[in-house]
Amino acid sequence: MRINVARDDLLKALSVVGSVVERRQAKPILTHILLTAGDGEIVLTGTDLELEVVARCPAEVQEPGKVTVPGRKFLDIVRTLPAESQLRCQMEGGRFRVAMGKSRFQLATLPVEDFPNLMDIQWDMTFSMARADLRRAIEKTQFCMAQQDVRYYLNGVMLEMSGRALRAVAADGHRLALCAAEMGSEISGERQVIVPRKAVAEMGRFLGDGSVPVEVSLSANHIRVSQDNLVFVSKLVDGRFPDYHRVIPQIVKHEVALPRGPILEMLGRVGVVSTEKFRGIRLRFQGNILAASATNTDRDEAWEELELTGPVPELEIGFNVTYLVEAISALEEDEFMFGWNDSNGGVRLKAGKSGDDQVYVVMPVRL
Repeated sequence: MRINVARDDLLKALSVVGSVVERRQAKPILTHILLTAGDGEIVLTGTDLELEVVARCPAEVQEPGKVTVPGRKFLDIVRTLPAESQLRCQMEGGRFRVAMGKSRFQLATLPVEDFPNLMDIQWDMTFSMARADLRRAIEKTQFCMAQQDVRYYLNGVMLEMSGRALRAVAADGHRLALCAAEMGSEISGERQVIVPRKAVAEMGRFLGDGSVPVEVSLSANHIRVSQDNLVFVSKLVDGRFPDYHRVIPQIVKHEVALPRGPILEMLGRVGVVSTEKFRGIRLRFQGNILAASATNTDRDEAWEELELTGPVPELEIGFNVTYLVEAISALEEDEFMFGWNDSNGGVRLKAGKSGDDQVYVVMPVRL
């Protein structure tokens, strides 16, 4: 193998692929990136057996070939080299050599045939949608994913496809998030898949902004997202997501419009004295006043009132302030709807009066 490649192009591709490669793995080959040179480009592949990311990069290929190189080390080397420089890379004597000006590097390699491959999969469904819409659906729900829950099906984001509608849903037993988006192509029937937590985080970085479509493919056990010169493949969680419709109150007895900015500021100030572990805060609606209060084991107290535009039904209820702030912060309008049936059930948060594309449910806590 012998190639010449622009440092900036290579760094862009390596930064994406290197995100799934760890410095230490039980299998040494998983610390490496597979580099394939041919047809005027190089293809970089990184995997941890759960995820696989492939990036393409233009290059002058003088001699095609394949090699595996230590992923994070290669990324660190390319990152330190001057911008807009040209790199000369070649395989020689079982070692991968990188040269730029008077700088020389030699990296150890491992057998190419040991590198795993997740790409040989039969895809049974494919659709397209704007990358910004898919990214938004993920970003607006991922903070509600469970962390290492024994209910493994909660450790990720559920994607539900039906017709031209895609819904992303995440829950951890204390709260739930739903964000809907429109797909660019229609599918027949209905499909649900659960994307695992690590894949969700990587996918958010992988997807860019803009209306340029991405192609999403599904198999029984995998999801693939393709855009430009990048391909992302992940295993799916083998399980059934709970019926989220039962968690979201379809009808609420009471609903009030609240100003998003002032509420977030008030919760941020009062939440300062809440117990670090419990994060409890009490809300009280009375007349046209919303009061927030919090205490802790050191007997510190905080209290703040916000005058509303009109009288609202009386309610006293406790929340984990972090859960409440994260949900309200995810809403995109200046005003949101706060709906409830009683002080023992979850509250429903929506953007504006017709914000059905974003719905959050936060369960109360006893204080």
